[in-house]
Amino acid sequence: MPDLLKIHEIRLLNARKIMKESGLDRTQFAEKIGMSYNLFSQYIGKNPKKNIGDDTAAKIEQAFLKPKGYLDQSAEIETSKPTSNDRAELSGRWVPVKSFSKMGLDGYFSEMGYDGNGGDGYVPSLTAGKYAYAVKGTGDSMYPVVRNGWFLVCDPDAEPQVTEFVEVQLKDGRRTIKEFIGIIGNVLHVLAVNGNERITIDMEDVERIVPVVEIIPPSRHQHEIPLIG
Repeated sequence: MPDLLKIHEIRLLNARKIMKESGLDRTQFAEKIGMSYNLFSQYIGKNPKKNIGDDTAAKIEQAFLKPKGYLDQSAEIETSKPTSNDRAELSGRWVPVKSFSKMGLDGYFSEMGYDGNGGDGYVPSLTAGKYAYAVKGTGDSMYPVVRNGWFLVCDPDAEPQVTEFVEVQLKDGRRTIKEFIGIIGNVLHVLAVNGNERITIDMEDVERIVPVVEIIPPSRHQHEIPLIG
């Protein structure tokens, strides 16, 4: 019989595989299995603090119509050695500018521009993942932390970290950059970027929470990806 540590490792890898295949972000995945975001992060986050037990495994299997015991099947785990391309991706990439965003006095903005295809150029990033995008902030609602014209690199594959910035996307189309505090009782707690004002948002109104992994100055912006030759 496999030891418990190995079973929990297999369950974690399979749960992450299901989430990747589903196309859901962490907030949506947690909602689908009937779990709070905070508790979900303890099980399947970047640095899990809890092992996936039988009850949680059953919830995931049932929510995604998997047979009982699916999460315990090590054969379902894809393993591969890092390639030179993988290492190259980790060394840096050009991130497409997704939108030109006019910050309002209340700190919210509506996306205007391009759908992450570099239509408004690119900025370099050393840490951003494959699906990262940049948002160009205009206005003074985040001054002096983020200045007018600077770019915020947002990475959907990263995990929100307490006291770090996130882009909160609301279901009504509004977006805002805030300091992430946590999710308590299905309520998102954040701080204004340029002050100590604490803000709460019902998670039912939240579409997505995307971590900001870098802030890039305007001088690094390029309209086309530079050719290296």
